Amino acid sequence: MPTKSYFEKLPPFPNDVPVAKLPRISFAKLLDNETEESEALFSATRKLGFFMLDFQDCAEGQSFLEKSETMFEINKKICEMDIGDLAQYAYHPPHSLFGYKKLGDIKIKDGRPDRLTFYNISQDDMTGIAKPMSHPPCVESHRADVWDFMNQAHSIIELICSHLDTQLRLPLGTLASMQPMSLPSGTALRLLQYPPQPESDRRTSLLGHTDIRTLTILFNLTGGFQILLPGRDATDNSAWMYVKPEPGYAIINLGDAMVEWSGGILRSNMHRVTFAPGEQSKLPRYSLAYLVRPDGDAPMKRLGGEGSLIPQAEGGGEEDTMTAREREVHKSIAIQSGKDNARSRGGIEI
Repeated sequence: MPTKSYFEKLPPFPNDVPVAKLPRISFAKLLDNETEESEALFSATRKLGFFMLDFQDCAEGQSFLEKSETMFEINKKICEMDIGDLAQYAYHPPHSLFGYKKLGDIKIKDGRPDRLTFYNISQDDMTGIAKPMSHPPCVESHRADVWDFMNQAHSIIELICSHLDTQLRLPLGTLASMQPMSLPSGTALRLLQYPPQPESDRRTSLLGHTDIRTLTILFNLTGGFQILLPGRDATDNSAWMYVKPEPGYAIINLGDAMVEWSGGILRSNMHRVTFAPGEQSKLPRYSLAYLVRPDGDAPMKRLGGEGSLIPQAEGGGEEDTMTAREREVHKSIAIQSGKDNARSRGGIEI
């Protein structure tokens, strides 16, 4: 999450709330290509599909934390805008995944509306691959800052992928080649806000789901984000554990594409958002997520080859013949209607 000084502006996360114990991985050690840290990363991506990435021990990490704070400031400015003014930037899934999503557009599992708003900024827009989109002034005036954040975020994703290539015994650059910044994709920076919930009606804000994409870098300031414990039933509320936001860390998780490409070795774990605990529940909840999607034409079939750890498909067939673009449309329609039927996937023994 952003720096400690940013956290000090908010009520603390309660000490008496049980939290998930996510593995902690050092960004500095990954940069230094330390073998033990690479192996710890691989273990985390297989067993849980989530880990905390520590950016505090090097200049590159501190720079990224400072960039994330600028993104939070843009988020707050968007949320201060009149809803009528934001309507002109509305997104229209599945045809357009970028722009403003108003409160209640997505259904949760029981059919009730969600409790969040967000603004999606297309990476293709920022890089110039796609035709420039129209944004609110608070975004347009910070195009250079958004690009700087995305550019460094993508380099972090490439670093993670390089270590996974090594651990999966794939040629270096294999996973990164499926999601380059130079080709059109649905990759986006998502700026989210969850209004405070009334004490008499607190519930899930965003339904339990896995991510369709490859990897996500998530920054939260207050609680509310939860993961489903492995092997537990998603209908059991006690199986969902809060992830405590901490200064200097980002939450990293793998999406469904990584499960497909790795033949089930890597894990995509269910997660959701509910109300924040303690005094934090009285405040609007802000977060930001860098959501990496594959190149639209990338196949979803498993990777592999001679010497790879990735097993061949049973019977010589493939589990998924869709392209990334086809998968995105299929799942976005399901999520919009509350019929995602998500489940944690992957993490097979090797």
